[in-house]
Amino acid sequence: MTAGLDNDRLAVLVHEVRSPVAALAAVAETAADSSGGEPDAPGVLMRLALAACRAIERIVMDVAIASVRLEPMDVSALVRDAVAAHRVGSAAVAVSAGEGLLVEGDPVRLRQVVDNLIANALVHGGSSGVTVHALRSEGNVHVVVSDTGPGIAADQLDRIFVAGVRVHTETPGSGLGLALARALAEAHGGSLAARSAPGHGAAFTLALPALPAQPDTAASSS
Repeated sequence: MTAGLDNDRLAVLVHEVRSPVAALAAVAETAADSSGGEPDAPGVLMRLALAACRAIERIVMDVAIASVRLEPMDVSALVRDAVAAHRVGSAAVAVSAGEGLLVEGDPVRLRQVVDNLIANALVHGGSSGVTVHALRSEGNVHVVVSDTGPGIAADQLDRIFVAGVRVHTETPGSGLGLALARALAEAHGGSLAARSAPGHGAAFTLALPALPAQPDTAASSS
């Protein structure tokens, strides 16, 4: 393995571990202050903490994109858990997800993708808040993460998926998140695309092949 490849893998590792560590820290801080909260809050927080720990373990053990391990999974449950984790940190994230959005996917890797997209929208969407929609359309399961922030110039919509590219240099980031998210989407036989107009926010659509014989489901908001 070359030094350059080692450096690339290390950069991805550092970037990807940062997100679950932040989630775990937010869960721990909330748990410490939740003695007067809802009766079932400790159970929810422990489930989120365990998911973050498992993600850290998996990422550290195997950072390669090729490590995708496919199994039948429910995208709607994954999306709701991802949004719940960001809400623990007081992020303004709304979710609308249909039921039984089944795909052949790697739960940990797809969680990385959704977490990256939500985190990216929160950073670049300003105070607009973020909305996550999960639905089935034309044989695919779509996860759409959108904001109403300043948006992205048309000539940057493909460039933002290039590793190391940062369109907004004044905001923190390594320029690896979206590149990795698209690579993981493609490793699942899917795609990741962005649409935007300056001043009108941005929307990122993760498309994954739906498992066959899956009926269309109406989205339910929460």
